[in-house]
Amino acid sequence: MNMIRHSSFVLLVCSIAWAQYHGPVGSGHERKRWAEIPEQRNAIHLSNTPDPRELKRDADELAQLSRAIPAEIEEVSRGLVSSNLTKRLKRIEKLSKKLRDAVERSSR
Repeated sequence: MNMIRHSSFVLLVCSIAWAQYHGPVGSGHERKRWAEIPEQRNAIHLSNTPDPRELKRDADELAQLSRAIPAEIEEVSRGLVSSNLTKRLKRIEKLSKKLRDAVERSSR
């Protein structure tokens, strides 16, 4: 008799749990994505595109900084180290990474 009660209880719990089951638990991102209005999806996509004017400014600055490097490296070989050389090289690195990321994003 005790075994029958236990089985009935397990069956009751399982049936309640199954009725409330809505599929696998996930981030819900897939569900949200299709539910969005198409205009919103396009707006999200457009906001991720880089600004061409800003990219042009960054590219011009990168070119200008790069032109000064060979002369400063020549001075380093003579023992004269410019205090701005490290700052310029870091700025070149930062601009280069920013431009590379923008190109990668736009090619997707």
